[in-house]
Amino acid sequence: MVVLVLGLAVASAVGAFGVSSLASASDERAAGRAELLAATLAARLAALPQAERLETMQRAARKTGAELLLVTRTGGLLIDASLGRTDRAELARLVADGAGQAITGLGPVRFAAAPLDSTRVVIAFVRSPSTPEGEPALLRALVALTTLLVGVAAAVAYAVARDANKDVEFVGRRVRGMLQVRSEPAGEAVPVRTMDEVGALTIAFNSVVARFAAAEAGYHRDLERVRAADRDRTAFLAAVSHELRSPLNAILGFADILMAEVDGPLSAEAREEMEQIRGSGKHLLDLINDILELSALESGQLRLTRARVDLWAVASDVVREAQGLVGARPVTVRLEGEEASVYALADARRIRQILTNLVGNAVKFTHEGEVVVAVAREGRLASMRVRDTGPGIGAPERAVIFQEYKQTKAERARRRGTGLGLAITRRLVMMHGGKIQLESEVGRGSTFHVLLPAYRDPKASKAKVR
Repeated sequence: MVVLVLGLAVASAVGAFGVSSLASASDERAAGRAELLAATLAARLAALPQAERLETMQRAARKTGAELLLVTRTGGLLIDASLGRTDRAELARLVADGAGQAITGLGPVRFAAAPLDSTRVVIAFVRSPSTPEGEPALLRALVALTTLLVGVAAAVAYAVARDANKDVEFVGRRVRGMLQVRSEPAGEAVPVRTMDEVGALTIAFNSVVARFAAAEAGYHRDLERVRAADRDRTAFLAAVSHELRSPLNAILGFADILMAEVDGPLSAEAREEMEQIRGSGKHLLDLINDILELSALESGQLRLTRARVDLWAVASDVVREAQGLVGARPVTVRLEGEEASVYALADARRIRQILTNLVGNAVKFTHEGEVVVAVAREGRLASMRVRDTGPGIGAPERAVIFQEYKQTKAERARRRGTGLGLAITRRLVMMHGGKIQLESEVGRGSTFHVLLPAYRDPKASKAKVR
């Protein structure tokens, strides 16, 4: 194989270099012919009267198989003995270049320009040969050389392989037999019969098998420790989050009482400070709730209570609540489509949580424009779309936005949130047997599309069967 690959590589390199050299030489000859033809014709036309120049150029074009033009130095066409006209700008460029390559009715050509006088120029186009001269002979020689090398390689390979083939077959049978041996974890070792390359390979293979067995045992031990640590982490987060919610609820409750001025009026400064306390406490409570939700999802403790859910009614409530989050920003939150009943087989509380999260994110990042919620029936699925005119999400962030603890640049800049909202939303959608999709473009907003199993009335199904 080494001789074969090396021979083919050398033959290919020699062939490529030879063909390239022949092509270059042929191209240079075509360029020299174009220069000679242009100069000769210019000298001939200079000695002829104006009336004979067209016939002379046409006769020269037929005899030489070239294309000939007489043009002004600014590209104006005076006499055309070519297969097709060229625009004035292209002719001016050819006159300015003086010589080079071009594409005409002949195909790829070399051209040269020779001055007839101070204002007129003769341009000659000579076709570059498609097949360089000498290329067939070179290729035949290369084929013969390659055939010789392949024959030598085959003979050497057969001589070497004949001796090693039996040992290789023996090792192969034993390796395949390891699949039938029920010893743990990787089967029996392969006996070493020779001390050549096959024997060295067998020894190395047995070493790999032993190391694999040790690695597999270690992997199972480490996996069990990681699972135990993950269970402990989930339990710890749930316990700590549970303990934090009680004092936080008390803080928020007393903050609401003070802001209601039950114990007396508050100054403007005191009210602002209470609003900050209440806002920070609410944010912290949201973070704790996200951690509790994720812990319940990971531990499998969260259960769905499936029933018929009117998505239009849920969306109406969520949109009504989201309108209060807009504040003074020029943002409209609305529900789109006809007011029709679209039912899903789902957990109403979790559907509300999914939609609230998506609409809340859209309102949070949309500074002007609108946030639109659309509910529809798509075949056997119920559809919810949340579209906004916000800044949009780039491709790198779209790839990870549904992962835990991943946030967009805008969220990281705010230094708020844990990056769990969309991850929890995705898990809840998947628990319902649905899917969530994201379409977004930077500067053009985003659209989250949620598909859920539609509710099918059992009575209607029985009636249809009858």
